[in-house]
Amino acid sequence: MDIEYEVDGLVLRAKTWGDKKGYPVLGLHGWLDNACTFDRIAPLLSPDIYFIAIDLAGHGLSDHRDANSSYYLWDYAADILKVLDALGYKKISVIAHSMGTGIACILASAIPNVVEKMVFIDGLGPPFVAQKEEEVVVNFYRAIRQLRMAKKTKFFGFSSPETAQFSSVAAAIEERVDNPIGKISNNAVVNLLNRALIKLPNGYRWSHDPRIVLPERYRITESQAQAFIQAITCQTQIILGKQGLFSKGMFKARLSKFQQSKIHWMEGGHHLHLEEPHDKIALLINEFLQKEINNENY
Repeated sequence: MDIEYEVDGLVLRAKTWGDKKGYPVLGLHGWLDNACTFDRIAPLLSPDIYFIAIDLAGHGLSDHRDANSSYYLWDYAADILKVLDALGYKKISVIAHSMGTGIACILASAIPNVVEKMVFIDGLGPPFVAQKEEEVVVNFYRAIRQLRMAKKTKFFGFSSPETAQFSSVAAAIEERVDNPIGKISNNAVVNLLNRALIKLPNGYRWSHDPRIVLPERYRITESQAQAFIQAITCQTQIILGKQGLFSKGMFKARLSKFQQSKIHWMEGGHHLHLEEPHDKIALLINEFLQKEINNENY
């Protein structure tokens, strides 16, 4: 079922599964994805769960921010906090993928009394960070320059909204399969396209705000990212793909910062929850959240 929330004049759209009276679990998708990223695991979650997967601002079917606003992780987190305030839940859990795990880190540190448990799928907190403080200034300059260039050349979808980027759905699938953060199967891409493409008279274009394709002007440092992780007090289930972003032993320092975590390695790439292991992932999540599901004080 599709629903929408208004946050300071911005409309955020979402997909939901289950009974509204069930235990609330929030789904946070990754960069350039949308709520459809949970299409395969959501139907397999416990019938006692009410799962809400939100299209983040500038993604999927949600509104784009105005020209003077930004798409930093804390902006997304602020949106979600306002949605949760409106819904009035006393307790929730979070299932997050990729960039969504960075947003989840901020949420867990901001409202530790509300977030009971978190599930991270091939993500370990804030992405796209500066490894050293001196990189912050260089990154800022590069981001400004790339935005100016993109607007001038009409790259990355900065053409008018009436201009098609693809002549066919097949062409869009081909581009999305070879994405910057790891290969994704055709079938998985088809799932995402349900909320990612706009049909025009002469073709198709992406629904996301083209600004999110470009680097952020300000990037937090790796030490700051680890500080957010260290601030998480709830139990965190970490599910990583053996062929995903962390398959080469990256981010071991981040793993050491979690206070309460259990790691599961599974076959699959960065979007393993849209691939064959999705049923096993759903089973792990159901077992992990069983205690919270049985407690009706939410």
